[in-house]
Amino acid sequence: MQHTELTGDVFEIHDPEAKDHIYFLLKDQSHEFTIGLSDILECLKFAEMKGEVPELPNGWWSQVDGQYPNCLNIYRDVPDEDENEEV
Repeated sequence: MQHTELTGDVFEIHDPEAKDHIYFLLKDQSHEFTIGLSDILECLKFAEMKGEVPELPNGWWSQVDGQYPNCLNIYRDVPDEDENEEV
C-alpha cells in the first residue's frame, strides 16, 4: 500500500448540484487526487461504528446530516437531536 499525504490544498466548489463543496488534494508517489468532505465524514462514521475512534455526540452527527444530507446514506441511523433530550 502506497503512502498518501495531504498536500495542504483545499478546493471549494460552489455548485448547488455537487455532492461536496469542499475537496482536499492528496498525493501518493505517482498521483494527485481529491477526496470530498462527505467521503471523509463517511469514513469517520464507519471508524466510529467499528470503535476505531471515540464516539462523537449524536447532536454533532445530526448537524452534519443537516449540512450534508446525502453524505451518510449508508448510515441513516443518525438520530434527531430531539432523541437526545432527557425526559
